[in-house]
Amino acid sequence: MSAGGIPEPRKREALVGHLAAARALAAGFAAGRLHHAWILAGPRGIGKATLAFRFARYVLAGQGGFLLAETETAPLYVAADDPVFRRVASGGHADLRAVEPAGARGEIRVDAIRDAGRFLRLTPGESAWRVLVVDGADSMNTSAQNAALKLLEEPPPNVLILLVTHRPSLLLPTVRSRCRILRLGPLDRSEFDEVLREAAPDLDAEACARLFEVSGGSPGAALELEQLGGRGLKEAVDALLDSLPAIDRQALDKVAAAVTASREAAHFQAFGRILSASLAGRLRAAGADAAWLEAEAGVSRLLERCAALSLDRRQVVFEIFGGLARTTAGRGQGAGA
Repeated sequence: MSAGGIPEPRKREALVGHLAAARALAAGFAAGRLHHAWILAGPRGIGKATLAFRFARYVLAGQGGFLLAETETAPLYVAADDPVFRRVASGGHADLRAVEPAGARGEIRVDAIRDAGRFLRLTPGESAWRVLVVDGADSMNTSAQNAALKLLEEPPPNVLILLVTHRPSLLLPTVRSRCRILRLGPLDRSEFDEVLREAAPDLDAEACARLFEVSGGSPGAALELEQLGGRGLKEAVDALLDSLPAIDRQALDKVAAAVTASREAAHFQAFGRILSASLAGRLRAAGADAAWLEAEAGVSRLLERCAALSLDRRQVVFEIFGGLARTTAGRGQGAGA
C-alpha cells in the first residue's frame, strides 16, 4: 500500500533506509539458512512493504541459489529493467502472491489466506521459490490468522512468507512465534527528505521540516498529512496551545469540526499525530516538568482509548484541550512558555 506520490511498493526500485534489515535478509539467503517466515514490523509509511517486495524480487531472481551481485550500499538490488522486476511490478509473476486488506471493513479474510496456501503448495513455475507477501497482516481476522498459522507450522519447501505490519501486537502470539521479526524504525531526516523530494518535489525545505516533525520520520504519513491539509491543521493546533490556559471556543470548534467531518479516521489520526508532536516539541523546549509530562501521557492515553473504544472523536478533542487548559492554569503558564 502506498501513499501520496510514493510509487507502489512492488514498483519501487530504490530502498531508502533499512540497510541493516536488508543486509540481514541477504545474508540469510546467501547462507542457505533462510527462515521460511518473516514479520516486517514498524510504523506506517516507512517502507516496510517496499523492503518486502524488494526481497521477494531478489529471491525470485536468484534462480535456485545462483545469486545476483550484492553490494553493501544497495543490498537485495534487482534492476528495474530485469524481467523479474517487471513481472513483479505488473503483478504478473507466476511465483509471487500478494494479499492486502479488502472490503468495506478493510480486513484480510480467511478465503484470501486459504487461496494463498493453495498457491504456495504449487510447484514454482518461473523460479525455485514461491513467495507470499501479506501487506497489512494485522488486518487478518481471527479465522484468517488461524489459516495462516497452519501455513507457518507446515510450510511447503522453498516457500517464503513475508508479513508486513505496523501493529504486530494484533497478530496472534502463535503466529508471531513462528516468524522471525525484523523491526524497522522511522527514517532519519536525510532519508526522509530523499523520499519526499522524489514523491513531492514542490515541497520546500520548511514544509519538509514540519512534515518530518509531525510524521515521526514516516514519508507515507507525511504525504497523507499533506493531502489532509496537515500544515494548516498544525498551525491551528499550535495557536490553541499557545493561547492556553484560555481557550478560543470558536477556533476549537473549527478544529474539532475539521478532524471529525469524515466518518473515516484519517483526519482524526492526523490531528493526533500533530498534537503529540507539538506537545513533545514544547516539552523539549521547556525541560522536564512532571505536570506537563503527565498531561502529555494523558493525551496519549485518551487518543489510544478513542481508537480502541470508538469514542466520540469530537468530544475527545474538547476533553483534550480542557485537560490541557487545567494543567496550564495549575502551572501558571502557557503551553508555549
